[in-house]
Amino acid sequence: MLIEFVTIHKQEIISRCKAKAARRGAPAPPTAGIDHGVPMFLDELVGELRLRRLPNPEVRKTATKHGHDLLHQGFTVSQVVHGYGDVCQSITELAVETHAPISADDFRMLNRCLDDAIAAAVTEYGSERDLSFEGEAADETKRLGVLAHKLKISIQMARGALDAIKSGRVGIAGATGTVLDQNLLSAEGLIDRLRAAEMFASRRTTTAQVKRPA
Repeated sequence: MLIEFVTIHKQEIISRCKAKAARRGAPAPPTAGIDHGVPMFLDELVGELRLRRLPNPEVRKTATKHGHDLLHQGFTVSQVVHGYGDVCQSITELAVETHAPISADDFRMLNRCLDDAIAAAVTEYGSERDLSFEGEAADETKRLGVLAHKLKISIQMARGALDAIKSGRVGIAGATGTVLDQNLLSAEGLIDRLRAAEMFASRRTTTAQVKRPA
C-alpha cells in the first residue's frame, strides 16, 4: 500500500526530488523551502490515505505556506509546479524499481493531493507577487505599470497551471484547472483595464495640449 511505501521510503523520495531539481538547474532550496515542501506534503499524503478523506485542508495550508516561502527565496512559478511533479515521478519510479504493489485508488489519491497542492502554491505565489508590487505604485503615474505587472502575474500563473496539466499528473477538471481558468479570465479583464487606462491617459494628454496657451 502507498501508506507503507511512502513511510518507509520517505527519505529516498525526498533525495530523488532534490536530485531532479538540481538536474534542472534549480537553486538549492533553503531550510524554509524544505520544511514546507516535499517532507510536509508526504506526511499529509499519508494522513489522507489513512483517513481516505479528500480534500484535506492541511495540504492546501502547507502548500500555501510553501508558495509564500518560494517567492521570497527567488523561485519561479514553474519551479513550484515542477517541484510537486517531482514527488509523483519519484514515487512512481521507486515503486517500479522495488516492485511495490500500489493500488490505482492510491495513485488517484496521490494525484488529487498533488492537484490541490499545486493549485494552492501557485495561487499563493501569485498573490504574494501582486501584493509586493501593489505597495510600490500608489500614484496615478504608475497605474499602467501596476496593471501590466498584474497581467504578467496572471499569465505566469496560468502558464504554471498549464504546465502541471500538460505533464499529465493533474487534470483540467481539478483545482489546478480552476487556477488556469481564473487567471485566463483575470488576464482578459486586465487587458481591458489597460486599454481603458491608456485611452484615458491619451485623452488627458490631448485635452492638456488643446488648453495650453499658444
